[in-house]
Amino acid sequence: MQYYIANAGFIWDVSARDYGYDLSVITCDPTGYVEPGAILIQLKATDAADPPGDGRFFFYDVDVRDYNLWASEPNPVYLILYHARTRRAFWLYFQRYLREDSAARPRPGARSVRIAVPAGNRVSTAFFRHARRLKQQAIRRMGADHHG
Repeated sequence: MQYYIANAGFIWDVSARDYGYDLSVITCDPTGYVEPGAILIQLKATDAADPPGDGRFFFYDVDVRDYNLWASEPNPVYLILYHARTRRAFWLYFQRYLREDSAARPRPGARSVRIAVPAGNRVSTAFFRHARRLKQQAIRRMGADHHG
């Protein structure tokens, strides 16, 4: 993961405690200056042989407490699922997923929510550059007056 982050020209900060996020990615502009906001990442692992069914998605059960935290986070949150057998990782932009898939809501009293991570979303340097653009869009949508 750190290879791709560094290759994109960004900085990472590993959380010493697991309070919902494992990594914060700090992006930089082309001249090397730090940009506002962060890309927040939660890493999970699976040893499933292959994506089930039609092979388009891996599935992961997310704790409802994490789900609620990520859903209310103003910075972009990515669930990255590491596939141990192939040594590849796949990403899901969590807030966008929530906007697009109403079935992803937790049931009352549920402890977890099953999330579908697209098997086509491979983590790479290009992914982190893409995540930077999405972070910039999110910051623009919040506007300069969001601190009231």
